[in-house]
Amino acid sequence: MRMRITAIILCSLFIFPLFSSAQSVGSMQVERSGTSVFSEVDAYIAREMKRQRLPGLALGIVQGDRILYLKGYGRADSSGRPVTPETPFGLGSIGKSITATAVLQLDETGKIDLDAPIQRYIPAKYNGAAYITVRQLLNQTSGFSQISTFSNTLSSINDPDQDALEKNAMSYAEKFLKDTKQTEHPYRYSNANYVLLGYIVQKVSGQSYGDYVKEHIFSPLSMHNSFVTLDEAAVHGLATPYRRIFGFNVAYEGPYVYIPGDAPAGYLYTSAEDMSHYLIAQMNGGRFEDDSVLSSESIRLMQTEPVPGTYGMGWSSDYMNGLRVIGSPGGSLGFQAQTFMVPEQQLGVIVFANVLDAIDAAWPDTHVITTTHIASGVINILNKQPIGGSGLSISQKYWLVNGFIFILTAWLLYTTARTAKRCLGPWSPDHSGHAKISITVLSRIVLDFAGLFMILLLSMTQVMPVWHLATIFQPDVILWLKMMTVLLALRGSMEMIRLVRSIRHEKHQT
Repeated sequence: MRMRITAIILCSLFIFPLFSSAQSVGSMQVERSGTSVFSEVDAYIAREMKRQRLPGLALGIVQGDRILYLKGYGRADSSGRPVTPETPFGLGSIGKSITATAVLQLDETGKIDLDAPIQRYIPAKYNGAAYITVRQLLNQTSGFSQISTFSNTLSSINDPDQDALEKNAMSYAEKFLKDTKQTEHPYRYSNANYVLLGYIVQKVSGQSYGDYVKEHIFSPLSMHNSFVTLDEAAVHGLATPYRRIFGFNVAYEGPYVYIPGDAPAGYLYTSAEDMSHYLIAQMNGGRFEDDSVLSSESIRLMQTEPVPGTYGMGWSSDYMNGLRVIGSPGGSLGFQAQTFMVPEQQLGVIVFANVLDAIDAAWPDTHVITTTHIASGVINILNKQPIGGSGLSISQKYWLVNGFIFILTAWLLYTTARTAKRCLGPWSPDHSGHAKISITVLSRIVLDFAGLFMILLLSMTQVMPVWHLATIFQPDVILWLKMMTVLLALRGSMEMIRLVRSIRHEKHQT
């Protein structure tokens, strides 16, 4: 009997951990058939990279406190340099969680009070700062709007790194904190919230935002291929960012890859390997190996939305095949990323790619991008679930876009040619026997010139900053629009010539 009891206990000691592990991952088969599952992941990513025309991609999969899979796919630049797990990519808005981590660290040390008005940490001349707390900035419930940040984004590219954050933060303070009154604000996403938080980190810690992040987050998490400036990342092998021009990937070397004044909101650089370390800390109460960057309570706070469907502190939650997932997409010019964590399974996935244009976003859910589909597909594969639709491929999207452009261009060319023939050819009156000078003709001429005047107004002023962002993120379509407005203005000019000829003809007849 004693031997039986001993055997049962020993068996239980071996079986219980296996049973617990099986329960923790649900239907995920990684532990039992890792090689075949990861082969399926590789095949899926190869298909999606071809469908979505991704130059390069990096993947990290973690579970519990360990890395399950790291791999680079495709090329990092035009030379054919392969992407590796150590290749840095732009992190985009996923970097907001890093800023939130820095704020919560300072909260734990008593240097920041989450429920204190931000007036305590920024210049007192902004009266509205008395009515907005640090917590509201973190949860994006300050009332700030995103569209109002675009002009700052465009104007801060040339600011020196050391001055850019403070200048940008004070510009947002001037814009949003002058007339703010004590009131409840609903969730409204805005980069301005996290730029101000980065500035607060800088003021409270006595270090620059970048130095603080490197010392207190990157270093303890062994994130050796993570950087706070473009120059640092470029020296250490940053993947080349690409834009799509009428469906073709074109390397981008312009100024908008890095906007130093917006760094805390989305301009950090890291690798799939480093981000895997970060996700392990996020899923293990702030701990990675022997170091801890946050308490488990602060981690829980980061990952909890005050109201379901809003925003935690750098993270949002959703459901995927019945599983609650926490994550964030990230996008900056030429870079896109998506991270998901599945708390029930202690599973984390990070996907990076080095191409992004507006066409990569789903509609109307513009926060869903190509890497969002791929990351969710990886989680579904690991759980033996259907991958689900990933929407139209880039080729299909451009067939639609280019087809529309071709048809409309052909129609405009035809009508312009017809107008030119009527205008420049031998004079022939209308069927009524005399030329028509009517409101219809005048309206047509005005409309033909309206597009050109509108384009000039938008291009030469900041009256609509979103136009300038569209010029950066979807330059092919904007270029086509500009060409079509010139063509319309040409047609309008010929209509004016015809109108003058008709007036002269009528005078001659009389």
